[in-house]
Amino acid sequence: MSKTYRQVFVSEQNGLLSLPPTIPPFTSPFPIQLTNGGTVNLAMINLNQTHHGMKQNCDGALLHAVINWSATFTPPPSISASSILNTAGYANVTFEFLKNGAVIYRVTQSATQHAIPLNQPTFLFTTAIPTYEIASMLFFNTDRCPCSKSAIYILRATNILLVAPQISVGGATTTAAVGAVTFLLSSC
Repeated sequence: MSKTYRQVFVSEQNGLLSLPPTIPPFTSPFPIQLTNGGTVNLAMINLNQTHHGMKQNCDGALLHAVINWSATFTPPPSISASSILNTAGYANVTFEFLKNGAVIYRVTQSATQHAIPLNQPTFLFTTAIPTYEIASMLFFNTDRCPCSKSAIYILRATNILLVAPQISVGGATTTAAVGAVTFLLSSC
């Protein structure tokens, strides 16, 4: 017996982000700020299967997400050529799929500060430096769900860890942000 699978579109929203700057200071144009230790819901799909003509006892749901995000490493305002970068900065973010409040899948990704030699004068680190990343998630949730009930799927960023670059003089900072997000669900 063959099954027919159909794609369900719950909602669709397109937006245009501004381009990154080409002259200093270089900052990320991404609008959703991530805070150290925080949790941010990025997208939600409320799947009420009876309203989408779905069969009883569907076999599962295929979840796919693509998250564009960035970490920006900013030197202290009064950095000098004699300052030394002791350790590079980085950001860790865990992206999760939740179904009805329970985590069903997670991926952790890091963005690190690049292109600056350690333990040498920080003449290359005189302006903010963004690093851009893309997290891709694909998960087939095989939990059988009676189709007379709804399921709420959430894509979120959590366990956010922002570590600032360590400089011999002054305090640098690390910030992180999320830009365009795609969150799709396909079900029988």
